[in-house]
Amino acid sequence: MTDESHALAIEGVRFFGEMSASISHEIKNVLAIINENAGLLQDMVLLTEKGMPLSPERLSGLAQSVARQVARGDRIIKGMNRFAHSADYPTEAVDVGELIHFISNLAARLIAMKGETPQIEVPATPVTAVTNRFFLGNLVWACLRRTIDACAPDQRVSMVAEKIENAARIRFCGLAVDFLVTGAGFPSPREALVARFLGAQLTADGEKGEIGLILTNP
Repeated sequence: MTDESHALAIEGVRFFGEMSASISHEIKNVLAIINENAGLLQDMVLLTEKGMPLSPERLSGLAQSVARQVARGDRIIKGMNRFAHSADYPTEAVDVGELIHFISNLAARLIAMKGETPQIEVPATPVTAVTNRFFLGNLVWACLRRTIDACAPDQRVSMVAEKIENAARIRFCGLAVDFLVTGAGFPSPREALVARFLGAQLTADGEKGEIGLILTNP
């Protein structure tokens, strides 16, 4: 294994661990709410044993709350399962617009912690690229996180998927115009490593306050 292959493997494990840790926190929150509702239900049972009437409305509310959390947990698990299977194939046709939606949802907790909700724009016709789905997700998250961290106070973070000639491009918009001067160097060694593996090009436009990820179709 070459040094670069070793570094790429480490980066893949790091990304998988970061997403898995975030997802496990979300699952734990779901279980905590269900457990809280179970405690309330037990309290209601104890009250009925003491002769107090059972409130159908309150019981229905608890049932609905549990059902909502079960549905939420199901969505989280499905997302985690899909993320795990993103590493199944070395290359495949990837709908770039759909992938940026998926990564935004997958990292929703991490994004919420940073206080930003990205706006996503995709064309009516799918933009596809033949690439490695897992590491493209890695690079999309790295660029999105960087954009959120360097977002201008008067701007909103957005991701735009578009087709350009024989390539697919994702633009990450909303950075402060001086981010190339004041922020960490772009691309970072880790970002550059993944981009090289994907055969992708990373661009930066300080005047427009955006960075780009270009995937050329073979």
